[in-house]
Amino acid sequence: MRRQCAVPILGALLAVAVGSCSDPQIPVGTVGHVQKYFGGVAADEPRAVLIGRDVLSAGGSAADAVIAMSMAMMVTRPDAAGPGGGGVCVFYSAQENKAEALEFMPHASRTPPEGGRWIGTVPGTFRGLFALSARYGVLRWEQLVLPAENMARFGIPLPRSLARSLISDGASLFSDPVARQRFFAADGKPLSEGAPFRQLDLAGILGRIRVAGPGDFHEGHYLRQYVQAVRDAGGWITINDIRKYRPVWNDTVKLSAGNHILHFAPSPALGGIVAAGIWRDIGNSSRFSGNDDAGQVMLAMQASRRAHQAALSRPVSGRGSVGALSMDQAGNAAACVLTMGAPFGTGKVLGETGIIAVAPASADTALSLAPLVMANDKVKSAYAAATGAGDRSVGTALATVLARLLDGGQNIDEALRQYRYAPQAQNGHILLEEDAPPALPARLAGQGRMVTRVPSIGRINLMYCPQGMRERPEECAVRTDPRGFGHAINAEF
Repeated sequence: MRRQCAVPILGALLAVAVGSCSDPQIPVGTVGHVQKYFGGVAADEPRAVLIGRDVLSAGGSAADAVIAMSMAMMVTRPDAAGPGGGGVCVFYSAQENKAEALEFMPHASRTPPEGGRWIGTVPGTFRGLFALSARYGVLRWEQLVLPAENMARFGIPLPRSLARSLISDGASLFSDPVARQRFFAADGKPLSEGAPFRQLDLAGILGRIRVAGPGDFHEGHYLRQYVQAVRDAGGWITINDIRKYRPVWNDTVKLSAGNHILHFAPSPALGGIVAAGIWRDIGNSSRFSGNDDAGQVMLAMQASRRAHQAALSRPVSGRGSVGALSMDQAGNAAACVLTMGAPFGTGKVLGETGIIAVAPASADTALSLAPLVMANDKVKSAYAAATGAGDRSVGTALATVLARLLDGGQNIDEALRQYRYAPQAQNGHILLEEDAPPALPARLAGQGRMVTRVPSIGRINLMYCPQGMRERPEECAVRTDPRGFGHAINAEF
């Protein structure tokens, strides 16, 4: 087995020097500590993935890696992750041989607003990620925050994914002068890919959170400043709303997949619930994978409509979410999806806090959240981790990818690359990606189905170990969705 030593993405990562790859005395917390296969990471933004890789190389757990990547995406993907937002995670602990779901969604004030005013939201991101670190982390909290803080302070070239989001969704920022100053050039156009991008106010927040922990945000320095900024923006929130916020640990929704267990996050991660409902209908058999193209679409549509029930009342929307996953050498797995509720939240920057305000989570938001872990409690090891994000049809996308991979025998690249489909309940149409076979719409029309062609459906990041992370790690594969601009890294042998 060839020993693995990663080159750090940031010189200040973990605030320690990197030793020689052949030095067996490299301590925990230093890139290169793990002198063998250390696992894999994937996320919807490449710089975050490089940071996650370094965390695993330094001896961090799967939880540490997704925390560091999530922090990084607050900097690189502020359209979908930020201090004002929240998210949902699923974590499998090989040592404890159990999976848990962690919910830290932003929610509205618990007190009635004055005179029908806009209701501000209580952020959940920092306390949620800190809860994951406290329960399953190995490295120090400050080590996981520092890379993101440095990117915000010293700046990065504007990522491609953020540049595309500014073009498609930046209209929400037009009315806010502070947001325009941050995301638009002097000529009034959105910043282009590669443009210098610094966020000093975010760096300040991350610096305090790194040193003092998330309690400084919920009970300390930023508490009154944030509450006042929400009110100045025309919203309503109270100090007690922020102080009393707590993330919630829940049991996962468990379904069998051969000899393994699929662990989905429960509500409010409705994307995962939809995926679980579809898998319950069509998974664990050849009924779906053994059908032809049109038959697969029809089976998936029927299962998807049952799983969505009344939730699918509007067309596809609900962007503003990003995913990150990791599996480590010990057999642990973590999958998290973060959200701002909508692209760039409400588009309002809250005064001098620099925080983008988020609207209370809607059904659209919840349907775009679908983290997943597959594990085997007999051998105490994770076998797969996945994140579904991007739009409200991601549950259908995740379930069909799993069916192709686990039941259909496709490899991970085929399962992710193949065209996707989803129901559109508003008009009864089937949403079908544009690269589907040209004859398929006519075949579906012959069965009484109308088809609406769309560029893409969902974004799925996936890591799959056919024999388990601990048993045969050399067979593990990790990929990011070819529809997005993410990245995936698998340690080499």
